Amino acid sequence: MSPSKIDHFSLKGTCSEELAAALSRLSPQSEAHVHGDKTIAYDVHAITNGPIAVIAAHYEGDLTVQHRGPAEANIIMLPLHGRSVVTVDGRQIPSEGTRGVFVNSMSASTTQFIGPRKHLGLRIAHDELTRRLGCRLNTPIRGSLDFSPEIDLSVGFGSLLVQLVPVLYAGLRDGTLLQSPIALHHLTETTMELLIEAAQHRYSSELCRVAESPLPKAVKRAVDYMRANITRPLSLEEIATACGVSRRTLQSGFRNFRNTTPLAFLQHLRLELVHQELMTGEPGLSVTQVALKWGFVHRGRFSADYRKRYGVLPSETLRIS
Repeated sequence: MSPSKIDHFSLKGTCSEELAAALSRLSPQSEAHVHGDKTIAYDVHAITNGPIAVIAAHYEGDLTVQHRGPAEANIIMLPLHGRSVVTVDGRQIPSEGTRGVFVNSMSASTTQFIGPRKHLGLRIAHDELTRRLGCRLNTPIRGSLDFSPEIDLSVGFGSLLVQLVPVLYAGLRDGTLLQSPIALHHLTETTMELLIEAAQHRYSSELCRVAESPLPKAVKRAVDYMRANITRPLSLEEIATACGVSRRTLQSGFRNFRNTTPLAFLQHLRLELVHQELMTGEPGLSVTQVALKWGFVHRGRFSADYRKRYGVLPSETLRIS
């Protein structure tokens, strides 16, 4: 496993314009604007490790930070001391004690810090959370994730998240975790998976259903049939006939238990096999060869679908494997 690229960023001072520039750098697609009185002070340190950044922030005095447009990443605030109030879509959400806040990248937001205030923050790309949910549910994810802005940090996965993030930050800050790329990888992965469990979103009930409920026989037979015939061209009619049900029944089963269609699920399986083969990086392997092997004839469409799911082009996966 190759080491992750770690980027450090620190800023300490009293100038609101300088702070605005720094926060804009952390969210490059959403310019930040800072308003505060003359007595503000701040100490911000951010460490980026792959798809996640951990931010430690300390503010003195009262100041307001505005992000006026959509950004590529979501911000999650885990309070350590003091109070802040986040306004998203006209709704005010306090962040203090065991009340965390999920700031959706798709929404404009205003955060009022009432100093002294300390918190840890996570910055995670929207596409990364979408990809992870797709992998967890074993189905493509479409549309908004609709994350709730409030996270309960007192119980369950929220409690674990608020305990783990300081460990991740401390290990990155003093360099300890850089000595063990495997440990760093697992801590980062666990942090993001805990967030998906702790924050309520559009697919929370689907995660529970996947974990708790067995698939209907028709859906299970269809999945098994797809896997057994994965290299062959398959039609919905053939899959339904092999399972002994109508096309309508099969489509309904996948819609209710996989939140997708049978053919979209088949493509999902094939993309996973392509990804696994490209990750091997065997000598002489080509993207075109692998794509055709698993039934992807249209190169441009295949590359777009692959990038949407994995965040990189198939050629990039082959190159870095």
